[in-house]
Amino acid sequence: MTEIIKIIIILELIFIFLGCQRASDYLHKTVLPKSSFLQNSERGLQKFRENKYHRSIKSFKKAIDIYRHAENKPIVSLSDIAIMDYYGEGYDKVFLHNYNALNYLMLEDLENANIETKNSNFVQQEEKKKYIRQIRNFYEKKEKYKAILNRYEKLYKQVNEKHNPYQNPFAYYISALLYEEEGLCDEAYIDIKNALNFEPKSKILKDKLKFYAQKRFLCNSQDRRVELFFDIGIGAVKQQVKVPVKIDKEQQKMLYLPTFKLYKSRVDHVNIIDAKRNIIARSSVLCDVDAIKVNAFKAQLPSLIEKMFKESSKDIASSVIAEKSSAVGAAYNAFSVIYSQNNIQTWENLAKHIDVASFIPKKNMQYSLQIIDKNGKIVHEEKLNIKFNSKLKNRYHYYYIK
Repeated sequence: MTEIIKIIIILELIFIFLGCQRASDYLHKTVLPKSSFLQNSERGLQKFRENKYHRSIKSFKKAIDIYRHAENKPIVSLSDIAIMDYYGEGYDKVFLHNYNALNYLMLEDLENANIETKNSNFVQQEEKKKYIRQIRNFYEKKEKYKAILNRYEKLYKQVNEKHNPYQNPFAYYISALLYEEEGLCDEAYIDIKNALNFEPKSKILKDKLKFYAQKRFLCNSQDRRVELFFDIGIGAVKQQVKVPVKIDKEQQKMLYLPTFKLYKSRVDHVNIIDAKRNIIARSSVLCDVDAIKVNAFKAQLPSLIEKMFKESSKDIASSVIAEKSSAVGAAYNAFSVIYSQNNIQTWENLAKHIDVASFIPKKNMQYSLQIIDKNGKIVHEEKLNIKFNSKLKNRYHYYYIK
């Protein structure tokens, strides 16, 4: 018996004993099973954080295959309410390829890492086209749904509203590192310059641009760098909120709309210190994941509201059916609510933001990293184990900091 059928049976019983409104509220509070796309995405990121790169690649590839299959299959459902699964937002797909590129980089497989950065860039270009249409629709519908949209202003103000939601510097940064490995600092310089268009205040990108500018056309093979990636904080997750709306002059219905819950992080940055306690590098934000999620959602919201209004109208019709047959009415309402619930699925173990620190180590010098909180205090310190014993020019490390 599938999970959906189980939910419908439970809902029918609740309709009989508790009534339609309480049944509807119950289902909206019920956590439906995550889609296969999300399960594989989250599993892949978890394995990456455990340094199990081959297993991470396997899970990410499954998620990639799922979203590609979904993009290519024809839409045969009779209504939007029949859409049961989640195949990822544009940023989900971009991060899949970004992290997979890091997987291959950790495995010293530059060829496949390059392929993943190209895949990421392709998805970003496609998402750019979608975003242009969405933002145009946003301004066309903004006034019509002003009362509802105003409820989200507090959410929007918690992130950088100018942050580009369809392209992020993560892929450009990795691509630049791959060019550097090949001794092509001119191409690396171009990638970092492009990255700065989307995160112009990033200190790491400004520093890296200066570094590549000094090495234009050919990287100095003696400059062996350490690149430290940090996933910091708990990323935004979707929740559902009830919004009362008027269907007509006499009826008021509840729309179940998604919103984002943002978590605060106590971490401000990471310092890299040498054995003499000198700060020789400091991390800075490479990619603001929360801003990407929220700004992408903002552009989609008017279209989502419009769909939900249509579903509310269908829900009114279903209540008439329910008077004749509670089973039919219950099933219809279940599918309608599942469509709404589907909109709160999101890749939950993405970080709040991604930071990077980069430096050239001195021979026989011991280095440590310090996690600094918002008050400037050291909350954690540990030694860095730097060994340049691989076939790659530079050394790469990754840390997850909650």
